[in-house]
Parts: sequence; C-alpha cells; structure tokens
Amino acid sequence: MGPVKIRKGYVIKGYVLKEMIGAGGFSTVYKAETIDPLPLYNSVIAVKVLHQRRLERQQIKQFIKEGKIAKSLEHPNIVKVFDVIQQDGNFFILMEYLDIDLMKAIKNNRRIFNERNLIDIITKVANGLSYIHKNGIIHKDINPSNILISYSLDKIKITDFGLSKIRRKFFFKKGFHGGTEGYVPPEWIKGESANELGDIYSFGKTIEKIYNELGFIIPTHIRNIIKIATDPNPNDRFESMEGIIYILENRKIE
Repeated sequence: MGPVKIRKGYVIKGYVLKEMIGAGGFSTVYKAETIDPLPLYNSVIAVKVLHQRRLERQQIKQFIKEGKIAKSLEHPNIVKVFDVIQQDGNFFILMEYLDIDLMKAIKNNRRIFNERNLIDIITKVANGLSYIHKNGIIHKDINPSNILISYSLDKIKITDFGLSKIRRKFFFKKGFHGGTEGYVPPEWIKGESANELGDIYSFGKTIEKIYNELGFIIPTHIRNIIKIATDPNPNDRFESMEGIIYILENRKIE
C-alpha cells in the first residue's frame, strides 16, 4: 500500500490542512489550523509536505536534513520549525506560519513598504543570516521569496533550508547544486565549494532586487553594501555579515 494522498482536510498532529499557500519542485506548503483547544504549537501553522513523486531515499534524506537544520535554529529572524514527522507514508515539516513572502508582498502589497521600514527589513534579514553563519550553516538560497513577513512587518524571517549545508570541510563537494537564478554567486556556478561569502553575494542581490522592484532610490550606504557584497571576486566581498550589519545599524537614510 502506497502513501496516503495529501490534500485539504488532512489532519496531522492535531492540525487540519486548510489551503495550499506555496508549491515548488520538491514540496507543497499548506496553512493548517488546530482542531485541538490546546494546540501543540501555535493555533495556525504551516505544513510542508514532500511531493509523493519525490519519495526516493535521497530526496527523503534531504527533506529530513532541511527540517533538522532549521529546527536547530532559534532566532527572531528565522522561521521556527517545530517538528519533522513521518505519517501515512509521507514526510512533513511543521513550522511557524507567516502571512506572505517578501517577493509576493512587494508585487501585491507594495503600499506597506517605505524607505525607512525597508532598511529595518534588510537589517533583520542580515541579523538572521549572521546567526545562521555563526551556527556553521550556509543557507545557499537567499532571495526575496525565501524571506517571510507579516503584513504588519513586525515579523521578518528567513525560511527554506532545502539547499543548506553544514560548514564542515569534509562535508562539501565541488559542483553546482542549485539555487535561484540571479542570486547564485559566480564561483558556485563554476563549481567551487559553498561558503558564507556566497550567501553574502545572494544577500546583496536580494537587496538590489527589492529596491528595483519597489522603484525606491537606493541610499548611498545601501548602494555601497550591494557593490561590495556582489563583487565577482569573493575575496573582495565583506568577510562576514557583521560588516554589513554595522553599516546598516550606524548609518541614517541619506
């Protein structure tokens, strides 16, 4: 007997799947609401389901690794993963629910953004990415669609650790292993090993994309961050996210 087909109405850990809120090549994400008066986690959560056509050993291993990496992280600017579960032949990641991703919000709800709160958003993402790096993890897919926000902008969080790697020398293999076009650093495309400098490049490209999509004038200090972060030569970029955070937190909008 094969795995149960997952659809709206399916129940897992006291939560019922309500609506599909995202889908990619490997997984589908549902908004889920508690059916228990004393919910195990929040009253509303997000549930990521590995596609049934991806239920091969390597894909399952990667999906579980994604969940475990994210579950190990505790930071206000990283989406909280509550649990990784196998049920009815399927694999699930139960995590914190936020309203929308940054790219969709910019396209559909641009009125919530202004020059000042944009700096705050960027700073929070920078802090989240710095925390990831300090925990020995390379995200490998920083882009505006992997930043989730609340409409009130009180929550700004990095998500999707599907490509993430633990920073151990013996762990990395040369060769390009995915990412989002337009945000992947040139050295990764050439097949060099992933490291923090590649995430810094993707972060710079993310800032540039956000400003261009909104049509805001890029302040001088933000333009300088983008220029250094996205230098084609990784050795000429910021050495870490700390330099970027320092500039963001100590410079006013010009």
